Amino acid sequence: MVYDVDYVEGEKKGCSSRLTIENRVFYVKLFESPASPPRYFAGDRNGVILKEISGNEFDLWLKILAGKKADIEDIKRKISLGKKY
Repeated sequence: MVYDVDYVEGEKKGCSSRLTIENRVFYVKLFESPASPPRYFAGDRNGVILKEISGNEFDLWLKILAGKKADIEDIKRKISLGKKY
């Protein structure tokens, strides 16, 4: 499984990071306040944010695309290092 977490491209869209996994693109926006949960967005390869998705849907896509628990944990760890808003 190949994936890329790109903080610079994510920040260009006002998000913390952009995750590209398989043929899917997701944007994640993290917040400083623990009371504010992260926001997840589905995107396309051209950098267009298509729609906001729920955390459950994002987790489902990770399970489908990444498969292995270790890979999912690594992706989530890398995403958590992005800029907080």
